[in-house]
Amino acid sequence: MEIVNFFETLAGKWFSQRTTHYLATQTSKAGQSNLMIEFLPHINAAVMKLCEELGQDSAQAACGLRINQDSRIDGETQSVQTAALMVALQPSDDQSGVLLQKTEGADQGSVGHYTLADEVMTIAIAAPGGQVEERLWFANPNVRMRTSVLQGPEGVKLTSFCSEIRLGVSRPPEE
Repeated sequence: MEIVNFFETLAGKWFSQRTTHYLATQTSKAGQSNLMIEFLPHINAAVMKLCEELGQDSAQAACGLRINQDSRIDGETQSVQTAALMVALQPSDDQSGVLLQKTEGADQGSVGHYTLADEVMTIAIAAPGGQVEERLWFANPNVRMRTSVLQGPEGVKLTSFCSEIRLGVSRPPEE
């Protein structure tokens, strides 16, 4: 599977059930999110703009995703809405390449890397307080799994696991 095909499979409306474990305090929190993920072709203006903002050649863009998330942590009354743009550049080999990411309202984005092997995408990208490594894979076309680990200078700070269900109609069959 190529990165463009993988990003296409991520598009849609998803319900996410998440558990996050904080290693320093040995506590866990559960939460839910509604995700709306839009696939963006390499020629999309937002894709090209993010490439330029982060000093990357926009001609190398493979595709992008616009991700809108509405999240709530169990026990809290207020939900949090975020929007982000993610752009994958053409792979440097068959399986890996540069990944750009910017959260709406942030001063600057981040440059990381992705690897796509055996239909599992692994992302490594800088985050406040360290680096996040995230893995995404599909159990079937409408169920996906996602894990993440935040590692700081002192070691692993937190881990999370998400199970996500595509809402509505399944992804159309490939032609």
